[in-house]
Order: sequence, then structure tokens, then C-alpha cells
Amino acid sequence: MKILILGYSNLVKRRVLNVLIKRKVSYSVASKSKKKRDKNAYEWFNNYDYALKKSNADLVYISLPNSLHYYWAKKALQRKFHVIVDKPIVREKKQLNELISLAKKNKKLLSESIFFNYHKQFKQALKLCGGINKINHTQANFIIPTPSINSLLMSKFFCGGALMDMGPYAAAITRLIFKNKPNNFYSFVEKNKKGLAISFKILCNIKNKTFSGNFCFGGQYKSNLTFYTKDKTIEINRAFAPPSDTKLKILVEKNNLTKTYKVNKDNAFDNYFLKIIKAISSNNYNYFINSIKYDVDIRKKISF
Repeated sequence: MKILILGYSNLVKRRVLNVLIKRKVSYSVASKSKKKRDKNAYEWFNNYDYALKKSNADLVYISLPNSLHYYWAKKALQRKFHVIVDKPIVREKKQLNELISLAKKNKKLLSESIFFNYHKQFKQALKLCGGINKINHTQANFIIPTPSINSLLMSKFFCGGALMDMGPYAAAITRLIFKNKPNNFYSFVEKNKKGLAISFKILCNIKNKTFSGNFCFGGQYKSNLTFYTKDKTIEINRAFAPPSDTKLKILVEKNNLTKTYKVNKDNAFDNYFLKIIKAISSNNYNYFINSIKYDVDIRKKISF
């Protein structure tokens, strides 16, 4: 497999390239901001459209500002590449429907790059719960310090903001824990003077299961996910951006006693990428398509 990366983002440099190099996957890069070639890339482009026309890649990974995701994903699918898009994949459901239609027509994979749950700590936490069915309530707290004024996260033009950046995590948790769409959904969104969402809270339920979440720009960093069962709580402290080079911990509280479980080093993106390869090898893309459809529907509920 060969991969073409559109955009030389920090996420690509921190999370993606080391996995591709480890897996000995050939990759090329198209970047308007970086003119100097990455020594590991077999080809380098400075124009996205030219790269799509000339590349011999099988899969395109799009890691551009949010406002450009839909446009370039559509271009890549039209040229019959498999496509992975950084979160959020699109701004509107209409855009997603177009991309899914193209992907199905050309029999290509389409995936949104959400992979926090592919870290082994997530699977281990669910096992400590006794399985998903034992969970009564899930609580998420994801807070980051206020991004700089020049950050893409704070740009309305480039579709930044907490809803676009953190909404995919909230939606994915809902999908992973509930499986089906919640019966009731409540949300509160706070915007700054420029109309950009800087925080949101959600509360939803399905039958006897509930999920509450606080997602915010501004405050001390937190990345916690806590599961509540009938008799214990299970807490993950590095839930949404688990590092690949650090052993992590899961805290389990039962009968007022807390026990710590260690989690060995693991690479969430690597595990996600292996599932991508398996899907392409088997020509079975339903899981990724269904996940995107569910998540975009939930994100739409948050924004109302």
C-alpha cells in the first residue's frame, strides 16, 4: 500500500508518520507550507490537486484545516482513492452524504480519523466494568488551555472551535457506549464574541444508560473518561489523546477503596491503521461508514 498525505500537520508528524515508517508503508506528501522534502517520503508535492492527479498512492490521508476537509475528500474519492480524513470529516450532513455516495459508488474506504478508543486502555477499562452492559453512566471531562489567538482552533474562517475539535470525541463515546441513538439529548453551547464555540456540555440517555460530558477551551488540562457501574467507578485519565510512549493507569474505586491498574504502552493510531488495512483487504467498509453517519448525527444534535 502507498499513501498520499495532504497536509503536513503536527498530528501527521506526531502520530501518523512514525506508524507508517514502522510498518514500512511508502508515503508521499503534499504540503503548501513546507517546501523542504521529508527524507522518508518517496515523493513530495507543493500542490494538492497536482498531487491527486499524479500520485500512484492507494489511499489519501487528509490532514488539512477543517474548512478544507470536505472539498479535498470529495476530490480524492472522485479520483478513486481510499480516503481517511482528520476529525471532523465534514461540517454538514449533506456533505457527508455526498462523500458516502461517492465512496460506495467507487467501492472505496471512507473513514474519519478517530482513534482514542483503539488504545488498549479503553478495552481494559470496559473489561474492568464487566462489559458495556454493566455501565449505567459515563462521564467525560475534556478541557484544554485556551488556544492562542493565531491557532486554527480559534479560527472561525477555518471552522475551528470546540464543537468541531471536541464534538467528534463526544459523538464517538455516545456511539461506543450506547450503540443505538439516545432517546433524549440535551446540550448547551457557549460561544465567544466572534460566535465561535468555546465549550459545550451534553447529557443524553438511552433506556437506563446516561452519558454526560463537559468539553471546553480554557482551563487546566483534563482528559478524563469515567464509567459508573452498580458497585464501582472506573476512570481513565488520558482518554482522548493517549500517548504511545507512556505506561498509563486506570483507577477503580469500589467500597471506598481505590485500586490502580497499569496499562502497557500502546499506539492507538497504529491499532486504528491496522483495522483500516484489514478493511481495505477485505473490501468491507461498513463499520467505518456507519460510524461516521452516527457521529455526524450526534454532532448535529449538539450544535442545535
